[in-house]
Amino acid sequence: MPYKLRWEGHGIYRRFFGVVSSDEFRAAHEEMTADLRYELVRYIISDYLEAEPGPDLTATFVGRIEQLERVEYAGGPDIVHATIAHGEKMLAHIGYFESLPLAPYPEATFASRADARTWIASNPRPAWRRGTAAASAVAMPRVCGPSTTAR
Repeated sequence: MPYKLRWEGHGIYRRFFGVVSSDEFRAAHEEMTADLRYELVRYIISDYLEAEPGPDLTATFVGRIEQLERVEYAGGPDIVHATIAHGEKMLAHIGYFESLPLAPYPEATFASRADARTWIASNPRPAWRRGTAAASAVAMPRVCGPSTTAR
């Protein structure tokens, strides 16, 4: 199993390593969303610093996961999502995922864990600012600053 989930107060840290297949990616997603703590989660950190996408992590699979997240998050918790990656293949994979217009929450990609955590700590949650998670999260732009990797 090339991933580990660690619950941290109001968030979850997902660390992937090695070559990650679509089955393993889906298993990590299902384990995260099936946990009772997920209802209260406010941030997700996905760390791909030690991972590469497997050959079956195709655009079609990524699109289906994005649609699934839209359904799950639209009526769920108010989340921000920080991704950490630096490998060329993984950055291309993440860039495609983040380019899809379905993400219902603010996202940003970083080269370090420290930058990701700083962004999460400074990012006001859309629902806390405007009142409703689903409507305001969709309107939030993806954040790209000096320490982020823009796509």
